[in-house]
Amino acid sequence: MKVIHIVIVKFKPSVSDEIKKQTLVDVVALKNKIPEIQIATAGKTFTDRSQGYEWGWVVELEKKEDLPIYTQHKAHQEFVQKYKPLFEDLIALDYEV
Repeated sequence: MKVIHIVIVKFKPSVSDEIKKQTLVDVVALKNKIPEIQIATAGKTFTDRSQGYEWGWVVELEKKEDLPIYTQHKAHQEFVQKYKPLFEDLIALDYEV
């Protein structure tokens, strides 16, 4: 079964829109660095239903066993190290389809 990995973030108020947009570019670029990623998309919400969580991304993996490979991959770890300090809050959700 495929795995869908969803991350929704609230950036700290001091983070510029330019940096927020670069975060999305960088998370989608992980697809070119981590072979287990089949699909990667990212964007900003256009509704007011997100309770302050405005930015998010979805990563699709082939199977459940790929999730720890993805999360432990050097490129993912570098992304987390660079951007996690900029998040006020984060929700991650993983499920199989």
